[in-house]
Amino acid sequence: MIVTLAGHVDHGKTSLVRALTGVDTDSTAEEKARGLTIDLGFAYIDDANLGFVDVPGHHRFIHNMVAGVAAHQYALLVVAADDGPMPQTLEHLQILSLLGLKGGVIALTKTDMVDVERVQAVRAAIREITAGTFLATADIVTCSSHTGAGIDTLRDHLVAVGMHQQAHGAATTRAFRLPVDRAFNVHGSGTVVTGTTLTGRVSVDQTLTVFPGLKQTRVRGIRADHRKADRAGPGARTALNLAGVDISDVQRGSWLTSDVSAASSRLSVRLTLLADFPRSLRTWTPVHVYHATTHSTARLGLLDTATLAPGDSTLADLVCDLPLLACAGDRLLIRDQGLDRTLGGGVVIDNQPPPARRRQASRLKRLAALETTDVETAFANLLSLGPTNWTQLAALWGLPPNSPPPGVREEIIRVGEDLILASTWKQWQDTLLAAIDSALTADATRTGLRENELPGTIPSGFRGELLRQLVAAKRLAQTAGAYHPPRHSARLSGAQKLLLEKLTPLLDSRQPPSTGDLAKQMKRPLLQLAKELDGLAKAGAIVRISDNRFFLPAFVDDLAAAAADLGTRGAFTARDFRDAAAIGRNTAIDVLEFFDHVGFTRRQGDERRVFGTWTPRAQPDSTQKS
Repeated sequence: MIVTLAGHVDHGKTSLVRALTGVDTDSTAEEKARGLTIDLGFAYIDDANLGFVDVPGHHRFIHNMVAGVAAHQYALLVVAADDGPMPQTLEHLQILSLLGLKGGVIALTKTDMVDVERVQAVRAAIREITAGTFLATADIVTCSSHTGAGIDTLRDHLVAVGMHQQAHGAATTRAFRLPVDRAFNVHGSGTVVTGTTLTGRVSVDQTLTVFPGLKQTRVRGIRADHRKADRAGPGARTALNLAGVDISDVQRGSWLTSDVSAASSRLSVRLTLLADFPRSLRTWTPVHVYHATTHSTARLGLLDTATLAPGDSTLADLVCDLPLLACAGDRLLIRDQGLDRTLGGGVVIDNQPPPARRRQASRLKRLAALETTDVETAFANLLSLGPTNWTQLAALWGLPPNSPPPGVREEIIRVGEDLILASTWKQWQDTLLAAIDSALTADATRTGLRENELPGTIPSGFRGELLRQLVAAKRLAQTAGAYHPPRHSARLSGAQKLLLEKLTPLLDSRQPPSTGDLAKQMKRPLLQLAKELDGLAKAGAIVRISDNRFFLPAFVDDLAAAAADLGTRGAFTARDFRDAAAIGRNTAIDVLEFFDHVGFTRRQGDERRVFGTWTPRAQPDSTQKS
């Protein structure tokens, strides 16, 4: 078990660690000369499997203190009996709470310097500041590093808690992430980094990635909680001997990870503003963000409120100046840039927020679905809203690539990269069919609805696949890009029938004239004719090939047959199609682009392949009365 110390400067944290372990964690010459802890210090009781992270208490070194704290750790809050709780006592307690620590003990030190009444008064003050926090009912152990009083009691308490945590250690399926707090060279071994493993497991000979920088490295050796090991897991003080990197590649703030998919400079969080913060928070406030050992400046964007009052919480976006390797559930410490004090904390909800329309209702619903403590619930919540990209969700939760999605009670179908409830897919199909039936009932002259005319309640990215499946199941047919029931034929008005009779001999050619040439030949205004041709195309009487070119349906069927014949022999070029269809080069290109658009062919460089099955262009029923 790793114990992180916290408390005001000069309250005896380092002396307490020395009394418990025999190790002086003030290791630098400057620390010894000033009698002040400046950076992190580490000590162990090997036979008890206990490790200690000593942190600086001075507010000027708060960034170093934060780097030593992890949610898996056990807190040891130190309060001196002569001073009682001081400003950094409260701020350190707030930091421990915001970073997600769940358990701890309080050491009331320097009791040899005061009388019993003073000890009792400080006890009461401690209970007052810890009320409502995770240390509200924590044991308070009175002790003195000078006389040794209470040290054995404190050590016994920590050993007992450590044994309990070891017996109830949780398994993990998440990707390995180690925030680096130290990097140094060891003679004969090379680069060594240390940190507290945040998630996942690592083993000897495993290949990891340094983030940022993305250098690959191999793990040559591991020490976990001060012991040589073959592997290390969450919460362990981990030292990795690395091959292929220098210490310049892995300074404090770097990460060693098995997967960098979660990296992002934009995060959505549940933001909590401390109750004693001196002012309300406005959107776009500049802040400092601390994630494990990493620090970045950022801007805060409030999502469901214009201002945030002290003691309240809200959804917020963090737009960071540096990318963070943050996953769902990770804790962030946030400090105000101007006041140089802790503002509050955030729990990561999403690491892939959109750059715009941050307050859109659909986006806030997504965040509500994601704001949960496990990926299984988040997955089920998102599926209930619509299509879910499992690869992105797995990256958000720090799961290894190719992790299978969790099971849900309902049937799921896959469409591309997305997973969708079968019931949702059927509902979209029913909505689409009803919309087409309704439109054709209202206007029998229409051939059908085009893809871009379908209801906006169906996401645009899935309309094509919905239509393809319905056509394959013969529940719909396609004519000139419009979708309709298989037996539907559009009714032409009297004027349309007369126009079609005049057009047919002009279009019945291997090289039909353009719209402009038709207007000249028919002596009709170009804009008027274009509108009339569009009406005939929507009815399926002619086929719009391009903006200024219309063909008879039978001719388009012949061209499709020529393309299909070429497709049986593999890929073909525009020249191949031109020669096979006996048409001009420009016409051939227009026709192939039309075939690409309707999904019959697909372009790959300078060649095309046939991918779909051609549906003959249905003729409108010109015999019915309008």
